[in-house]
Amino acid sequence: MMGSLNRAILPILLLSISGTASAASCSGANEFAFSFSSRPTTQLAYGSTYTYTATRSAGGNVNFSVALTAANLSNASVGGETLPRITTLMSGGTTRHLTFGGTFAGRTASITGTSRIITVTFNFPTPIVSFSLTADDIDYGVNQFRDWVAITGTNGTTTYTPTMTTPWGNNNSGTSTATGSSIAFGTRTAAPALTSASQMVGTGTSDIGTSTGRFTTEFAQPVTRVTLRYGNYPGESPTGQQAMGISTIAFCEMPDLSFAKTSAPVNGTLGSYNVPGNDVVYSLTITNATGTTVDAGSIVLNDVLPANVSFRNLAFDGTTSLPVKLVNSGGLTLAPTSLAYRQNGALPFTYVPASGYDPQVAEVRITPGGELAPNSSAVFQFRAQVK
Repeated sequence: MMGSLNRAILPILLLSISGTASAASCSGANEFAFSFSSRPTTQLAYGSTYTYTATRSAGGNVNFSVALTAANLSNASVGGETLPRITTLMSGGTTRHLTFGGTFAGRTASITGTSRIITVTFNFPTPIVSFSLTADDIDYGVNQFRDWVAITGTNGTTTYTPTMTTPWGNNNSGTSTATGSSIAFGTRTAAPALTSASQMVGTGTSDIGTSTGRFTTEFAQPVTRVTLRYGNYPGESPTGQQAMGISTIAFCEMPDLSFAKTSAPVNGTLGSYNVPGNDVVYSLTITNATGTTVDAGSIVLNDVLPANVSFRNLAFDGTTSLPVKLVNSGGLTLAPTSLAYRQNGALPFTYVPASGYDPQVAEVRITPGGELAPNSSAVFQFRAQVK
């Protein structure tokens, strides 16, 4: 009979991950990587899709596909090689790139259009984070070509703009170009003008095998597709051979969070039972079972209290002044500003609980600071009294 009083009184627990947080990250051992130098020299074809496998030293692999299309090429030959091709053409014989290009029938009027464009599309079976791509030979040849590139990432119907850098930093945007780089990024009004932060253009020469025309592009947001569009910037009439090459990609697996909620009666004067007048300790556990760090500020826990308990707005114990205690951090932190409360019958989390036991607290929101480390857990505890 008394055993039935020991039932857990569980709240409703909702876990959400913010979509606006900065990029997640993973250590070298947990980062998936793929280099086209790992593949033999191979002739490819526009209009075809190829499957490759990225691996990591911590174990595991992810298959991804690369689709190549071309519109309005008058010739697909560059430097004596037919493109697209996995070849050492971009490196001068040292490393292999996925190389694509040719001679367009005319200048590209719009990098987002369908005419005089080469597209290279990376597709992933599930969302990945911290995607990066490194490529070479974005440059400019007078009365031949001016390389024009646009890169976007998508996840469902949402499109993202990358961050782009060169070996000389990320200051080659606006009206200036970083010293040593033959590339300009982002929106700029100076010639050659660009209308989007996702675009880049060649502004100088880049010899084969040098890093002058190299760039790296990265996405902070989870993506399932990355599309690179390549054309010949307008402004001059003749067109000539042009090509660029992708050397490597890297990415992290999407954090896979699980959560659990438990309750246990406090052993007090009424014993260890869930009976009126006794306290119950709620434990909320978040587990990150992947090798990817969860972004700072991206975890939000909403916990709806049962109607038959009163939230205990007192220091949880002698180790903290807060009513919620971070028992096992996993890299997370807890501050007064991490806690918010919703009053019974109200919607916003603006309620200030009374000191002691407050039956008006309907829901507790916990927004911890810090980053949840790979393969770790965090446990939050608070107390309530059974009415």
